[in-house]
Amino acid sequence: MIIRILIIAVFIVSTSACVTAPPPIAAPLEMPEKPSLKSQKLQVQYETEHASPKVKSVQLPAHKVTRNQTVRIVADQASVTDTLFMQISDALKAINLRVVDQGVTDYTLSIHHLELNFIDDTKYQITPPAEITPTFDKVAKLYPIQQCATINAQVSMRLTHRASGDVVWFGKSSIDSASFHREPLVYSFVQEQVISNELEVTSFIHQQNTEQARMARVNQDLTIPPYKTISKMSNLSKLQGPCNRTEISALTPMMQFYLTSILIDKIKVQ
Repeated sequence: MIIRILIIAVFIVSTSACVTAPPPIAAPLEMPEKPSLKSQKLQVQYETEHASPKVKSVQLPAHKVTRNQTVRIVADQASVTDTLFMQISDALKAINLRVVDQGVTDYTLSIHHLELNFIDDTKYQITPPAEITPTFDKVAKLYPIQQCATINAQVSMRLTHRASGDVVWFGKSSIDSASFHREPLVYSFVQEQVISNELEVTSFIHQQNTEQARMARVNQDLTIPPYKTISKMSNLSKLQGPCNRTEISALTPMMQFYLTSILIDKIKVQ
């Protein structure tokens, strides 16, 4: 009787163990290691054609301008800054004329015209490097030109003999900002590798790590989709050179000084 009870007990325990044993399940998948991504910063240049300043200078023979004669600067008809006034004074002194601000003088230098006007934008063309690369070809197709604001500056002056009222010299000069600032525009961009299918790989791992999927892939070989990379280029970022209206406007004091210096240098002093 005791033996029969023991046999029944062993049978019940063994049967219960079979019923409660968990089904086999595969280990969860881990995210694959990401590849090493390359990145590099590159530069491209843009250039345009430049024109020489337009200069007209005429000196009449009625009166000879000689060293150490006096000149008074008159700028009633133009808006001349204090800085430009001093620059004109220095330019006259450099050709051996004495600048005075009161009293009787030999000559009067009148600033008749001092004008700044925005004109049509200047187009800068991309400059090919010594060796053309696929990256440059891509940039050249996306950004073949850069358009920049452009100012035209004009200056006209007249030197008058005070005693007679005769005009002994007059001059006019002009230049555009692109021709004045001759350096190329320089832009930078970043060329980098990025993973194009990261979401696909992540979704695959999550799906395969559900309990149902882990039970289904017991004793099965599973290949995780490999990461794929593509090359991506950033937008261009300007490093050098004036282009927008604010940057171009900042050139105007130097342009005016340049034009006035050219003209005063044309006055023949004996």
